Amino acid sequence: MLYTQWKNKIPETIMRYRQMEMSVPGASMIREVKWQYRDMATGGTGGTLGFEENGHTTCRGVNYPGYPDEFFQEVCDLMSWPR
Repeated sequence: MLYTQWKNKIPETIMRYRQMEMSVPGASMIREVKWQYRDMATGGTGGTLGFEENGHTTCRGVNYPGYPDEFFQEVCDLMSWPR
């Protein structure tokens, strides 16, 4: 994925997760997203999803193919999530 492609997705991602945090603070979904992003920020897969899609079974493989670690690092930083 090109730098501009993933870089342009960051504002939308931040807005979605900020809205999620505000509407349901402490929800298990946002806790899982934080864990997945932290893992992917350090080169991980974000864990298995329990199903297969297009030959992939991990959060990164299914939802974020081609996204570099830097995308997840930047989202974590802008959301003030530990990484």
